[in-house]
Amino acid sequence: MKPVLWMKSSCTTCRNARAKLAELGIDVEVRDYFKRPLEAAELEALLPTDPAPMLGTKSPKYKELGLKDRPLTKAEAIALMVADNNLLKRPILVHPKGVVIGFDPAAYAALLS
Repeated sequence: MKPVLWMKSSCTTCRNARAKLAELGIDVEVRDYFKRPLEAAELEALLPTDPAPMLGTKSPKYKELGLKDRPLTKAEAIALMVADNNLLKRPILVHPKGVVIGFDPAAYAALLS
């Protein structure tokens, strides 16, 4: 399975992640989920039981909905993320050795071992 980088092409952090992966020699398929939004089934397969680490806390919608103090079930998080994919923390690297949420160069390098 080829690794997939789920990202937003206009996001600087996502572009930095893509560049770091290229620098490390990790070839990825890029999925711009703002051009081709994630479906509920894809999120269901990816999200942990506690979806909190996958929530984009800088999203205006996150603040508007008061999600900081409101724990969500996985089903609630999926419904919100499908409705507004800005709620999904980015980028997300789906690699055969694991999933890395956010830009984490050390975690990317660890995938090489």
